[in-house]
Amino acid sequence: MNKNHLQNDNQATSAVKSRRNLGCFGRGAIGVAIFLVVILMVGLIYQAAASASDIKEYPPPGKLYDVGDYQLHLYCTGEGSPTVILEAGAGNPGFGWSVVQSEVEGLARVCSYDRPGFGWSDSPANPLTREQVVSLLHELLKVANVPGPYILVGHSAGGEYIRAYTRQYPSEVLGMVLVDSSHESETLRYPEKFLKFNQYQLITQKICQFLSPLGMVRLISLWDTFLPESLTSTEVGKALTSTLYRTGYCKAAYAEAVALASPGQPGEPGSLGDLPLIVISAGAIGDNLPNAVVTAMGGPDVVAHFVQVHDEFQQELAGLSTEGELIVAQDSGHEIHWYQPELVIDAISTVIAQVGGQ
Repeated sequence: MNKNHLQNDNQATSAVKSRRNLGCFGRGAIGVAIFLVVILMVGLIYQAAASASDIKEYPPPGKLYDVGDYQLHLYCTGEGSPTVILEAGAGNPGFGWSVVQSEVEGLARVCSYDRPGFGWSDSPANPLTREQVVSLLHELLKVANVPGPYILVGHSAGGEYIRAYTRQYPSEVLGMVLVDSSHESETLRYPEKFLKFNQYQLITQKICQFLSPLGMVRLISLWDTFLPESLTSTEVGKALTSTLYRTGYCKAAYAEAVALASPGQPGEPGSLGDLPLIVISAGAIGDNLPNAVVTAMGGPDVVAHFVQVHDEFQQELAGLSTEGELIVAQDSGHEIHWYQPELVIDAISTVIAQVGGQ
C-alpha cells in the first residue's frame, strides 16, 4: 500500500510539473506572439508616418493628371519645339532625369513623368505590358495638352518603351536618343548564368514587397546602396530616394520586372527608317564590379560574355536607323545620365538641331 501510495504521489507530482511546464510554454508562446504583433504594429506605424512625412517634404514637382484609372505625374519645363519626352528605366521615377532636364529646358520644352507605381503616380492593379504603358503615356500627353511631335529619350527599359511608342504612333516621333537601352531579345541572348542572377534579383524584389510595409526596407536604407553618393547627398537625390521607400514601390518594381522579362513582339526591335537616332552605350558597364557580384553572376567569363552581348545590342540598336549614331560613354556604368549627363544633353541637343525645330 505504501508503494502504491508513493507511486500515485509521484505520478500526481509529475502531472503537476507537466502542467506547469505546459503553462510556462504557453505563456512564453503568447508572450512571443504579443511581442511580434507589437513589432509589426510599430513597423507599420513607422512606415506610414515616414511615408506621410516624405510626401509632405517632397511634394510632386509637376502636376497630377487623371488618365483612365490612374493619376499620373507629369513634370514639364522650358519652352520651344519639339518637346523632349524623358522615359526612365525600369523601377525608376521620372525625377531621375532631373540633371538632364534642368539643362535641356534651356533648349526646348522637356517633360519627364512617372509610370504607374513609381514616383508620384498611382499604382497599377496588375503588371502593365509595354503597349499598355505606351498607351497611358500617349493619353497623359493628350490630357496635359502637350502636343507632338516629340523627341523621345529612353534609358534602359525606357528605350523599349519609346520604341514601342514609335511603333504605335510613328507620326508623333521626330527623333530618338537611347541611353544604354535594354533590348527586346535580352532573355534569349544573355548568358544563362546572368539570367539566373537576374532571377535572384526578382526574388529580392518579391521579398521586398512584404518587408516594405513594415518599414524594414526604409530602416536599412536598402535603395541608398544602389545610388551614387553624389546623387543621394543632394536634395534631388533625397527626393528621388523618398519615392523608392514608399510602401507600394517594391510591388510596382517587381510587377514591371516580370512584365519586361517576357520577350517583345516578333520582329522587335523593328526598323526606325531614317529617324534621327543617337545611341549612347555604357563603356564601363562591366568594370569595378564587387567580387561578390562577379561571383553571383557566374564568374569573370560570364561577365565578359554579358559585356560582349551588351555591346552587340547597342550596335544593333544604332543600326535600326540609317541615321543612327553610336556613342560610347567610356567612364559610365549603366546610369549614364547620372555619371556623364553631359553626353546625354549633347545628344539631345544634336537631335534637336537635326530635326530643325519642327
